[in-house]
Formats: sequence, structure tokens, C-alpha cells
Amino acid sequence: MRRALGLAILLPVTGLLLLGIVWVVGFEETLRQVRRAGVWPFAAVGALTLVFIAVQATAWALLSRPIGHRVSYLTLVGATTVGQAGNMLTPSTYLGGEPLRVAYVGKMASLPYHEVAGTVLLSKYLEFLSFMLMFGFSAAVAAVEYKSVLFSPAHMVGGVAIVGVAVLMLGFSGVLWLALAQRRRPLSRLARALAWFRPLRRPIVRLRRRVAEMEDQASRTFCEEGRTSFAAFGAMLVSHAAVFAKPLAFFLLGGSLRLRIGELCLIFVAGQLLLAVQITPSGVGMLDGGLIGTFAILGHDSADQAAMVMAYLLCLRLWDVVVVSAGAFLAARVGARFFTSKPAGYPEPKP
Repeated sequence: MRRALGLAILLPVTGLLLLGIVWVVGFEETLRQVRRAGVWPFAAVGALTLVFIAVQATAWALLSRPIGHRVSYLTLVGATTVGQAGNMLTPSTYLGGEPLRVAYVGKMASLPYHEVAGTVLLSKYLEFLSFMLMFGFSAAVAAVEYKSVLFSPAHMVGGVAIVGVAVLMLGFSGVLWLALAQRRRPLSRLARALAWFRPLRRPIVRLRRRVAEMEDQASRTFCEEGRTSFAAFGAMLVSHAAVFAKPLAFFLLGGSLRLRIGELCLIFVAGQLLLAVQITPSGVGMLDGGLIGTFAILGHDSADQAAMVMAYLLCLRLWDVVVVSAGAFLAARVGARFFTSKPAGYPEPKP
């Protein structure tokens, strides 16, 4: 009930924020740029959105085989769509939809939730590692290409934030890789630390055993199925490349702006940082204003170019709505069984 009430308040606010930004840029100019772009740039961004979902589902299918899960590819595509929709409506675009993914596959394929969750956990680990490779590369290229801009007094905070976050996350990626290779349990250790807080002790103690099982399954697959893990890692990298290519496809087919590799890197880094913590669904408001500012830093700051950027952002919003609507439809098909029943073969908890 609280979540539904929160969304009932948040969604209209999100819509008003988006309308406000369009109003600042200019309604007529924005619509002119949308008409000027035409259908093909919108279709290209939609195709890349579909590629992202399809490739992530492919990585999931690869990781499911070593533990004997035979799940239809369409089911995995549906689960990925539901999870992505959940991510868009939660405080971070990287996390939030995973329980929905687990519930969807567990119910549709009649598999134990904890085994599906172990595969999803390894999938998220590999997604994070591949994302950090793409993010680190983009941050390095942007920092070198635009060092005179990013590290000027006016933009020093942003430049330091980009480089600092990239260094921290690359370091964390190394730690995560070693943890998987050495079959350590970082989440179990985190749960043990949280158990020191007395109000959380009882639920955390019950949860720790399941978390340990998930981590053991993830690290076992990672270590014993190296080729499979590497293939899934490569697939995840392709999915991030699809996100990277969205502005290139839109502006190239729109025939209005040619973006260089350094510009694409800075746009990718800025966009992903803004989506890491999203106060509104899909970062509406923060992402739009941030990317308009990023294009301005790159020198694309005329009224005509600002409206063109707004047309691109409206294109992103269009496909966000499509993904959220598709995810809601697929979740509704399974319905309340997500949360009210267990899939076949789910073990009863030990006393």
C-alpha cells in the first residue's frame, strides 16, 4: 500500500518535472526537433533497448546451464524486462528489480527461488564487472580529451567526481573478482556485520544461510565454468555498449549532430552517474538536466542544440515507458502468485 501510494505521488511529480524541462528548453523548438529527427532515430534507440534486454537474457541463459536450469529464452527475456522495469521505478537504475526477476523465473519455470537467485547474483556480479570496464574506459577517455574543461575551476567538482568514482569502482571490481575466484562470501560478511544491530539480528540470522548458499552457487559457477562465465561477461559488455551507442545512433540518424568518441564517453559517464541515484523514476529531471548541462560543456549549448538534446531525452523517455508498460503487463500475467506461493521443488526451511 505504501509503495503504491508513493508511486501515485511520484509519477505525477516526475511528469511535471519533465514538462518543466521541456518548457525551459521551449515546447515549439523541442517539437520541431522531434519532427526533424523523424522516425528512424527513435526506432534505432528502441532497437538498442531491445538489444540490451536480449543480450542480458542471453547472459542469464548461459549462466543457467551449469546448474541444470532449462528455462526458455522468452521466459528469460520476460524476466529481464520485468527486472528492468523495476529498476526504473526504484532509487537506482542498477538495483531494485532483481527480486522480480527471481520471482518471475521461479514461478514460470517452477524452479527453487534460491537457485534462481544464485544465478541472478552471479549475473549482477558479471554485469557490474563489465560495466566498470566500460565506465573506466569512458572516464579515462573523457578525462584526457576534456581535461582543460573538466578540471577548470568551474567544473572541478564534476571532473574530480568522475575520476574518483572510476578509480574507486575499478578497485572494487578487482576486490569482487578476487572474492569470486577465492570463493569468499562478501554478502554473508555484510549480513554478519548488520546482525550486530539488535533490531535486525533475528531476520538477518535467518537470511544469512540463504545468502551463503547463493554466494556459494555463484562462486562455484564462476570458478568451475570459466568459459561460460567469460561468455556471460562478454555478453554483458555488449549490453553496455548498446547503452553507449544510443546517443550516437539518435544524432547520426537524425542528421543534426556528429558526436566524437570523447563526447560519447563523457555523455555515457555523466548519464550513468546521474542514474546511480535516481530520486524520480528513471531519473527524470536529474538525468535530463544533467545531460543538457553535459552537452553544454561540450559546446552544444545553442537553443537549437538544447532542443535537439531534449528531443533525444524524450526518445529515451518513450522507450522507458514502453519497457515499464511491458514489465507491468508481464508481471500482471503471473499475478499475485509471485508473492503468495512457492514454486515446485522449493525446500521447506530447516528448523
